[in-house]
Amino acid sequence: MHTPAHDPIPTATPGRTGAGHTGPEAASTEPARTGHNLRLGATGESIAAEYLVARGFVPVAHNWRCRYGELDLVMRDGGAYVAVEVKTRSGTGYGSPLEAITARKAARLRRLLLEWSAQTGNRGGELRVDAVGITLRPGAESPSITYLRAIA
Repeated sequence: MHTPAHDPIPTATPGRTGAGHTGPEAASTEPARTGHNLRLGATGESIAAEYLVARGFVPVAHNWRCRYGELDLVMRDGGAYVAVEVKTRSGTGYGSPLEAITARKAARLRRLLLEWSAQTGNRGGELRVDAVGITLRPGAESPSITYLRAIA
C-alpha cells in the first residue's frame, strides 16, 4: 500500500506480520499477537471499559479500525471524545503496561482519533487520548488498574 508523503498517518499496522502480509504492514516492530495475548487484550479492554463507564464515560466505539491502525476504545467524557489505549499484562516482567506507550505511539493515537472524527462525523468538542494499564496477575483477586488522562 502506497501512501503519499503528505499523509501524516503511518501505514504500518501493529501486529500484522507473517505470511501473506507484504509491504509496510509486514515491517511492524511489534510482536505477532498470539491467541493468549488476544484474549488477554480483550479481557483488559472489557475491564477498562467497565472502569471508565463507572466514572461517567459513555462508550462510542470498540476496536475501531481504519487502514492506518486501530483505536481500542472511543469514549465520550462530557464534551470530549476520548481515544483510550488499553495495555494489559499478566505481570510486570517486561515493565508496567503503560511503559509500552511511547511518545511516538501517543502521537499516532492522536492522529488516529482525528481520522476517526473525520470518518464518523463526530466533530465539535475536545479530542483527547487517555491510557489504561491493566495487570492481571494469575491468582490475584482483582486487576491492578492505572489510568492516565490526556497522554496526547
